[in-house]
Amino acid sequence: MPYIVTGTDIRGVNTARRRTPEMALKKAREFIAHACYNVRITTPEGRTYHSAQFGDLPHTPAATRPSRKRAPAR
Repeated sequence: MPYIVTGTDIRGVNTARRRTPEMALKKAREFIAHACYNVRITTPEGRTYHSAQFGDLPHTPAATRPSRKRAPAR
């Protein structure tokens, strides 16, 4: 079950689903940067974090994070 990010702007409610809390936090910050208000992240367990609580959002353990593949150095 994914993390659900919601935010409201002048057109209505925007919703996005993300796999990890880090990706959800990135999307929440994008919503805030695009003038959304009432931005919140809901975890797969159903816990809701409002923007003031984003620092309390649990992070993915490093061992289970998807690795980022980098281009070889030239």
